[in-house]
Amino acid sequence: MENTDNDGDTKDDEVNMEGATSQNEETGTTEEAEVTPDDTICQFFLLGRCRFGDKCRNRHIGLPSASNDSHVTKDNKGKGNQASKPKGKKPPMKTATDVISRIQWDTQLPKERFIVGYLDRFLGTIEKPFSAFCWEDLASLGVDVLAIPKHRIQYFKYQDLVVWDKVSRIDNIFGSTGSSLTILDIIDRYELMMQAERNKVEDNSGQEQDDVTANEVEEPKVEELEEKDCATVDHADTRRLRPTHFIAVRISSEDVKCSVKEVQNVLQKHNIDMAEFCIPLPELHLTLCLLHLESSEDIEAAYTVLQELKSDMQRLLPPSLILSFEGLKDFHSRVLYLEPAPIPGFGSFVNRLNQSFRTKGLKIIDPPQANSFHLTIAKMPRSVASRNPSLLFRPEVYRTVTLTHFGAQHIDCLSFCYAGSSRRTDGFYTTLLELPLY
Repeated sequence: MENTDNDGDTKDDEVNMEGATSQNEETGTTEEAEVTPDDTICQFFLLGRCRFGDKCRNRHIGLPSASNDSHVTKDNKGKGNQASKPKGKKPPMKTATDVISRIQWDTQLPKERFIVGYLDRFLGTIEKPFSAFCWEDLASLGVDVLAIPKHRIQYFKYQDLVVWDKVSRIDNIFGSTGSSLTILDIIDRYELMMQAERNKVEDNSGQEQDDVTANEVEEPKVEELEEKDCATVDHADTRRLRPTHFIAVRISSEDVKCSVKEVQNVLQKHNIDMAEFCIPLPELHLTLCLLHLESSEDIEAAYTVLQELKSDMQRLLPPSLILSFEGLKDFHSRVLYLEPAPIPGFGSFVNRLNQSFRTKGLKIIDPPQANSFHLTIAKMPRSVASRNPSLLFRPEVYRTVTLTHFGAQHIDCLSFCYAGSSRRTDGFYTTLLELPLY
């Protein structure tokens, strides 16, 4: 009876197994023997550092899950490994120190054409030429040199083009941020662009050059050139050079600025299109000398002239210098300006300044009326005037201004400025040096 019972139990087990198999067949699934892995999640896999890979006894999943879908096959494990890898970092960007070193020591790069934009703690972002800075260790420098901590540098420019910018991660010096351009490419493209502009100017002889110093005057006559002495024989040649720097008296008088604004309002009331040719109030200045400086050595020579002249200023200048503006005038109805009243000794001082620059071998761009100082308040290119004569600054328009006195400016400082399109945060030209007169 025992054997019979055992056999009966065995048969029952077989029947149960067969029933289970048939049930699985009805559902369309085949149940296989399965080895249950350890349910512990691999902590090293979550960190992306599991070295056992598919052979790891712990589960490789992104997050713990109680669902049956959380078990990962071999193929899915491979995909999970790829997904868990950290995303690629941005390529490292060359630092301002790298850029400075490249500009300093690469003989293919003209240092005088680079501009540095840096953060001033009080004035905000300021631009100054690269050659104006001393790039030695700050601890070894005196108080009379221009030097800044390199972490304050925000960007570098080549002429007017930004070639390195810390905030926007532009690096066209080395191309370290993925750009296909380097500084040599930028220089080549810039030269091609400038050559195209020069060709355009030469093809259209009636088109005037844009004088960024607002000291535009009429063309010289042949007789005037013949009367020049030997010191200005190069005058005809230098007039076609584009000024790179200039010495000026900045207009800071609020009375003068208010008067200029009133005149500009009259012009715009007559024709709103004249607003485009009005000089912004922060840029108002009286130009004393136009310079064409081709290298960092030329800039250093200009610094030397100004420092040497500082000792003679009190002897050459009157006790007080005040520019008084009394009336409006124009050059060929294209340049509207204020002419100051004559100041005894001031013209001689300016002549001495120009002659000192020439003595150092620097190129001076003389206007034909060198002693005719003027404050330009509106300026129109000749090409625009020829296309649209209604925009000319006619006396019948600007003489409707009711002012009889346009204010006065005390001259106590000269500004050595860069004649490019860059401006300081206060709107004035980038200034390399401010030289007190007293």
